[in-house]
Amino acid sequence: MLNNQDLEAALDMPACIDALYQGLKAYVRGDAARRPRIDLFAPTSRPNEFACFSSMEGIIKNSYYAIRIKPEVISWPEIDGRRRRLTYTHRPGFHGGLILLFSAETGELLAIMNDDYVQHMRVGATAALGAKYLAVPDAEVVGILGSGGMARAFALGFAAVRRLTKIKVYSPNPEHLRVYCREMSQKLTIEVAPMKSPREAVQGSHIVAACTNSRVPVLEGDWLEPGMYVANVSGGELDQEALRRITLVGYLTFEKNPLRISGFSDYNFEAGNSLAYVAGQPEERKGLPVDTKRQQRTLHAEWVPCVSWNTETPVGRMSKEDITLLAELSAGSLPGETASSGIQGIQIASIAGRAYELASAKGLGLSMSTELFLQRGSG
Repeated sequence: MLNNQDLEAALDMPACIDALYQGLKAYVRGDAARRPRIDLFAPTSRPNEFACFSSMEGIIKNSYYAIRIKPEVISWPEIDGRRRRLTYTHRPGFHGGLILLFSAETGELLAIMNDDYVQHMRVGATAALGAKYLAVPDAEVVGILGSGGMARAFALGFAAVRRLTKIKVYSPNPEHLRVYCREMSQKLTIEVAPMKSPREAVQGSHIVAACTNSRVPVLEGDWLEPGMYVANVSGGELDQEALRRITLVGYLTFEKNPLRISGFSDYNFEAGNSLAYVAGQPEERKGLPVDTKRQQRTLHAEWVPCVSWNTETPVGRMSKEDITLLAELSAGSLPGETASSGIQGIQIASIAGRAYELASAKGLGLSMSTELFLQRGSG
């Protein structure tokens, strides 16, 4: 059993990025498989709150299978004039996500992990791979909107692939901003400076990251400058002008023929803001926000691979003037073809597997007998 503290002591960002890279390489050559996140929603007895159980899974040949299960209560209140997504498990301030890691050779349960640290690191590592291939070679200044867990992971990721000299940060919460700047400047030993406005954080930065829980845009296209690499946590953080101004989209994986099962139907499977099954009566289901504008957004930029996996040759950025985005961090598609933003299962299997190896080598965590999770039976 590995808690978040054990995992943080075992797994740093460079190890996380390498594990993800190796997992993606296995996936591209056909030695890994994944299922993207699927949510199950049901109304609670409290107005405007929904129970949501999310899961995602991945398997890597001769390595690991992992499934992440995230039980949450979700609401979407308006805070400081913006619609936000708030979550908790059991009571506000607590979260109950778990990762179950198994051997892909024997099926043995190897570890039960808290998911918070790995969750942030997997997204931060993905954004870091984007910065590696899509930021200008001399990128040294980062602008971040947000001061939570994702903002921390993104900063660690960018610092692992670029020689940063300064991070500029904006958050509407002054106390959170102050703590973030102090903490990250100590961790990265560079200047991490608070900004008075989001625009001030963005302007003059080589790498820009929106790391918020906002359901409405926080990054405006008018702020973007030639040569920027843009990263984000959700597609809704970028306004339509930002998507219009992006000239180059890089992708880590690509599928020319997305799966379509002839004749398959499922009456309550919904492909809206996420793939989801929804319980509840019609009036209750109306409480789930559906952002039709977000669904209709499409990137019209040129699409390029970040890396040629056959030779592991970097591709990515084509010009110093391009404004770039990583497809795996945002929404966007081409007719009949899609960049796979559904790599969550590969992220979880590769990174949780590496965390388990490093934690085991250090003797971290609570040891439990495998026999607790085995049972005799007829199969």
